[in-house]
Amino acid sequence: MPNSLPKVEAFLTALKEQQFFKDENTQGSVLWYIGFYQTRAPNRRKLFRAAGFVLLFLSISLPFITQLFPGELQPQVASGIAWLIALVAAANSFFNWQKAWQLYTQTQLTLQFALSEWELSTAQAKAAASDEEGVALLQAALQKLTKSVSEAVANETAQYFEGVKVPDVNPGKKG
Repeated sequence: MPNSLPKVEAFLTALKEQQFFKDENTQGSVLWYIGFYQTRAPNRRKLFRAAGFVLLFLSISLPFITQLFPGELQPQVASGIAWLIALVAAANSFFNWQKAWQLYTQTQLTLQFALSEWELSTAQAKAAASDEEGVALLQAALQKLTKSVSEAVANETAQYFEGVKVPDVNPGKKG
């Protein structure tokens, strides 16, 4: 069946040439952003869960582990375990793995939903009654997609940097 909407097809063909619509290997494309978040979220989840497990295990087992050593070594063992607990807690707090996991997952899902909406809109445009109506649908959908993608990525980046805590190097100074 010949295409009855050549402007719609031309619009879609032109978009495929744009970086935004390239494959997952093209930095800056929607698929690249989805892949970026998709590959990083599980690592942050694993780090968050591992740190939580280590903190729980060491905190609960501190008295038991300490008792396994002779009395003269117990203070050093307890101190070493306490130092390790503090190190893991500080790393978890500094890198904020839980928030990164949450933001990466949320952003990935937002991007996937936006892309799905785009795909539905392209199908709707191809089925439009006229070329002009189809192109208008595509233009509106494209604007919505680019806005959704830029807002999702900007929001994730902003929230990430909001969570970064810079140590106060002059704690005695009053503001």
